[in-house]
Amino acid sequence: MPIAALLAMALVAVAAAEARTSPSAWDDAARQRKSDYIFMEGMRRNAIGEQDSYYELLNRAHSLDTADTQTGFYVGYMQVLMANNDSALFSRGYDLIDRHFRENPSDLYATYVYGNLNEHIGRKSDALHVWAVLDSLYPERPEVTLRYAEALSMTGDTADLSRAISVYDRVETGQGKSLQVSSRKIRAYLSSRDTTAVIAELHDLMKSSPRSSEYRVFVGDVYSMFGKGDSALYYYNRACEVDSTNGLAYYSRANFYKNTGDSVGYDREVFKALKQDNLDLDTKMQLLTGYVKELYSDSMQHPRIQELFKVLIDQHPHEVDIHDLYSAYFVAIERYDSAAEQVGYAIDIDPADENRWRMLMSLYAQSGNMDKAIATGENAMHYHPDSPTLYLLTGSDYAMERDFGKAQAYLRRSLELADSLQPDMRSQILCSIGDAYYQAERSDSAFVYYDMALEEDPGNLLALNNCAYYLACEGRDLDRAERLAALVVKERPDDATSLDTYAWVFFKKGDYGLAKEYIKEALEHADKPSAEIYHHSGDIYFMAGDPDKAIEYWNKAVELEPDNELLQRKVRHKTYFYK
Repeated sequence: MPIAALLAMALVAVAAAEARTSPSAWDDAARQRKSDYIFMEGMRRNAIGEQDSYYELLNRAHSLDTADTQTGFYVGYMQVLMANNDSALFSRGYDLIDRHFRENPSDLYATYVYGNLNEHIGRKSDALHVWAVLDSLYPERPEVTLRYAEALSMTGDTADLSRAISVYDRVETGQGKSLQVSSRKIRAYLSSRDTTAVIAELHDLMKSSPRSSEYRVFVGDVYSMFGKGDSALYYYNRACEVDSTNGLAYYSRANFYKNTGDSVGYDREVFKALKQDNLDLDTKMQLLTGYVKELYSDSMQHPRIQELFKVLIDQHPHEVDIHDLYSAYFVAIERYDSAAEQVGYAIDIDPADENRWRMLMSLYAQSGNMDKAIATGENAMHYHPDSPTLYLLTGSDYAMERDFGKAQAYLRRSLELADSLQPDMRSQILCSIGDAYYQAERSDSAFVYYDMALEEDPGNLLALNNCAYYLACEGRDLDRAERLAALVVKERPDDATSLDTYAWVFFKKGDYGLAKEYIKEALEHADKPSAEIYHHSGDIYFMAGDPDKAIEYWNKAVELEPDNELLQRKVRHKTYFYK
């Protein structure tokens, strides 16, 4: 080789070596190392839950090394999560994730995220492409292969459905028959309306494990879906025979009878299943919940339902969920004393649940046992001494019993415990203090606290309604009362109590036409009108010139409140009295 050529090659080598160690190359390497360090610190912050720092560090790392698509992927993923309605931020994040996929499709985690993202935003063709690429790279991973097959099935294209079934067959070749794959194949066959293939798949599934109770239930479900009741029942029966502990088999057979309208069979199967000692509690609770929802409105079924609850409680005496469900059933049939008894049993088992204490207080109050309601609240405070809600409820109960000293003590303690950052809670307590003052015939103090409640939360509908109603009762500032009541009716146009208040304000203003209009609406929206609504209706109709209707409503009010002397006088004299 000529010497000149050798010298030229030497010069090129020297130039290349200089390029590798040039300042710009050193700077690039330093930025990459710094980016790597910041990225790892970001991941550490993420691991300890410091999300804001995590995102900030990711951005810094990416700005130092924009060529690193992995860092770009994490930045993009966070931008997509944070975007909400910011389409520009979402687009930037999506582009970063897409870039990483195009340059590093073998990154299993990132590509899986990208596939899920495309499915979530409805880019089905892009998702299908992602799953196809991932399946080609990782054909041995069934979770990837199944996502690919599922994406093929979702296109609705006949050719894609055929390919999906081929992919499912590939999974079965490697793993054998399974309920997971067979159910997906059947969905694909159903999409192409190939019922013959569905039946063949069911037979193949059964052949693979002829003693499987789970498979028999599945086959029964598919036959039931096809309307082949005899075949469905055959497989449900065989499933129960093969494995008497399979709760799903009993559950499916009971629902089969229910769905076919065989109430006798449904009733029999539920009883049979619930009395099985070896059936798991979750399945029993599912069966019992469905049974109660189906039949609780039929009073003839109540003894059967209660017998089932007793069976379950005998089997599982320390399971609070059974007592909770039993209580809910009694509430539904308006037996509040029995409901309270069941909640009491649940509290004995688990006194740490504050919600049950509140429920028990409410149930005692609804059943008219205020002494027990108050005692329950005071007992609950031993377990939850810092609960403003328990103090609020107990104080309100004392006010109903007209023990205003204790009522105010509990309500003020509730206000002390309430979080200053929860104005809605504080407003509720202040409203209750106002109610207690009004019941104690200290109306001036009551209105002061209603105003304070509305300063904390101008949207407190209870405070708005009560303030408006009591202003009307007092005949004070009726224009303000009308404004407040109008706000409540706007928010709750179908609420009988709010409509009654609005009607009463107009009555007090002497606008009997509007009062009559709104009291009619109150009556229409009240499931069971109270004595107060009937009383107001009578007064309004009397002043609106319809005394016969007025007397009818006063009579209804007296039936609900027989000790009300003013009502008795109106009925007896068939005329209106102010006092």
